[in-house]
Amino acid sequence: MKNKTINISQLQAEASQVIKEVSVDGQIYEVMRYSEPAAVIIPFKEYEKLRGGCHKCVEEIKQIILRK
Repeated sequence: MKNKTINISQLQAEASQVIKEVSVDGQIYEVMRYSEPAAVIIPFKEYEKLRGGCHKCVEEIKQIILRK
């Protein structure tokens, strides 16, 4: 599925629909502000994966450092 782009004004007007597409369909939105990327809206499960992966990497790095 291709990411969709939306500006802040559109997001304000269509927030309910955007959240539905993200949570139900897995759609990803790139939010633009003044024609520049400002934020990304992703499904919560994707967020958890990203966040969990980051914490796992940090812990692995700590363990490597402690072994030295």
